[in-house]
Amino acid sequence: MLLASAHLIALQELAAEEAAGHATHSLAEDDPQEHIYRELELQGLILLQPPRAYQLSYAGREALDLMRAMHAENLLPTIDRLEHNWRFLGSDILAALHAATLKKGQIGPVTVDMLRARGFTKQVQVTLEKRQLTCLNRYGEAWRDFAEHHRPRLEIYGDLANAIRHIHPGYAQKPAAHMTAEQLALMEAMNLLAWSIPEGNNYVLTALGQAVYDALRKEGYSPLDVALDEPLLQVLAELADKGSSVLTPEQIASLQLLGYVDADEKLSEAGYAALKAYSLLQKEVPEKTRTFAITEPEVELLTTIDHLVQDHKPTNKEALHRVLVNRMVKRYRALEGRRGRTLRERTPLKRQAVALLEQVKEHDEWFNTNWDLEELLVGLEAFDLLRAEVEGRNMGYRLTFTGQKIVEEQEGNTREISATAVKALTIAETHLGVPAQWWIEQAREEELIGTGGITASGRFYANLANHCIRRLALTREEAELLEQLPDTEGESCGFGSNSREGLDEEKRNWALEKLEARGFIDRLVDCQMIRTEAGQLLTRAVSGAMHLGHPITPTLVCVLAAIRQVGTLYVKERKVRMQPHQWEEAERLSGLGESEFREMLHVARMGQYVGEATLTEAGLDLLAVQELIDKEYSVAAKRA
Repeated sequence: MLLASAHLIALQELAAEEAAGHATHSLAEDDPQEHIYRELELQGLILLQPPRAYQLSYAGREALDLMRAMHAENLLPTIDRLEHNWRFLGSDILAALHAATLKKGQIGPVTVDMLRARGFTKQVQVTLEKRQLTCLNRYGEAWRDFAEHHRPRLEIYGDLANAIRHIHPGYAQKPAAHMTAEQLALMEAMNLLAWSIPEGNNYVLTALGQAVYDALRKEGYSPLDVALDEPLLQVLAELADKGSSVLTPEQIASLQLLGYVDADEKLSEAGYAALKAYSLLQKEVPEKTRTFAITEPEVELLTTIDHLVQDHKPTNKEALHRVLVNRMVKRYRALEGRRGRTLRERTPLKRQAVALLEQVKEHDEWFNTNWDLEELLVGLEAFDLLRAEVEGRNMGYRLTFTGQKIVEEQEGNTREISATAVKALTIAETHLGVPAQWWIEQAREEELIGTGGITASGRFYANLANHCIRRLALTREEAELLEQLPDTEGESCGFGSNSREGLDEEKRNWALEKLEARGFIDRLVDCQMIRTEAGQLLTRAVSGAMHLGHPITPTLVCVLAAIRQVGTLYVKERKVRMQPHQWEEAERLSGLGESEFREMLHVARMGQYVGEATLTEAGLDLLAVQELIDKEYSVAAKRA
């Protein structure tokens, strides 16, 4: 939705004419305000009375009533005194309202000024914490609800279609040099593009905008003809469902002329893209943004395992540690002579590792000071990038298909991929999908966005975010951060944004990256953080295991799942009881050897997930979190 001062003035003028007894307002053919009325009509705020007359709709009256009420409470000046071309509502403002709603009305530091300037804020005193919060007032909530209940219409004429097919793919300051301000406003009004927060420095195509862009790639359109609208999409859907026999020859010819149907009366690539646009118009767009994260040492570990497997060498922990230390030493030797040309070469951890390399003569000691092999392995297992398997008498590791693909993608260009960077790409697929500007900058730094929009790497990691399997895992630091939310929020608006940040801050940021990539928290565009439903339940489940180095590992969850499958559930007590003879079956189902099963059972008891002969409420909560994650990512059927 887009409402600028010119739109509001036009609504007020229509209301004034209606009050004076004029049912409609007619426009001359050369009226300079024609595009304003067109944008209002597409958004359902006014009605067209052919050929060129307009009148207020119910939604338009509702919008005017809200503006007048805000003026009466001195939250805004009267409409005729608003600044020229001032954006009252737009994609960025609505995203800020949406983020505050997710935080139960609390507004983040990045968007306070933009929402206060529009009269959407109030101060709330938190007595127990002795502080004031800036929250949405009833008008902020009302405008958010208004925008959600009034969906714009899709209707693209030839002149706009010709402009869209030359548009820059996204993440740039201007879509195209030849595109006019009026055409940009039309696209935003139809929810085809959105501007970044907080300054609107970059635009992105929404999921609907991308589908429309893909549908309009054929050569020129007649300027006065409709190139794409909802009636046309309905005809295409009929063709797809029932075949060309249900359409008239005139309809087939028109679709062929527009490029949606080929000479054999079958859907073309453009036709399939148009059907995707139709599907997006018909269904609810997802609210949650999926993302993915992997650190540079984790990539090095994947590569190490891949090389050992190719050379038919053992991949147990001892072998991995020996080879990985040598790889990391070689890598950081190469960094010693460089002077931080890029952000990822200036991080505190890299500075410390390079500095210690000369001071510490024992390479194992140097590696263990900076990294933890067990933590790296658990982190990779959490995304199903590798799996443990019996290798003689020891446990070895093998890459999964996804892990192998990451090794191939990173070959010759090993780098970390942060959740915020990937989120800049995947958020366009969601409701009110507006990225934060610092997410975009991070994505550029990590080579997920280039001069031509999303890169091949960007598409690869965005696809991983949507489809890779998640297995429960949590380090102690991650568990502590999850427990501390919301107290940790608002302290840092953007991973790695300051090259002078401390080592502890970098580690904390990476812990947040992993929590978000696994679906436990959501960092909002206004610099706030919230726990997801899975994160809330996980916080409760892990409360008795905070003293463990790894409160949750994928192997631990496998053991708990085996116990639940074998034991007897007592619903009232929320416990699963085990009989002595059932432990052997649980061990078999876990897929672990006898010693590994007993060791993991001991850890589960230390974490209060398992009692002497029961799966506790905390253990059941942990399994419920895995079920939530499986449902969220639709991978339950794919799990091994």
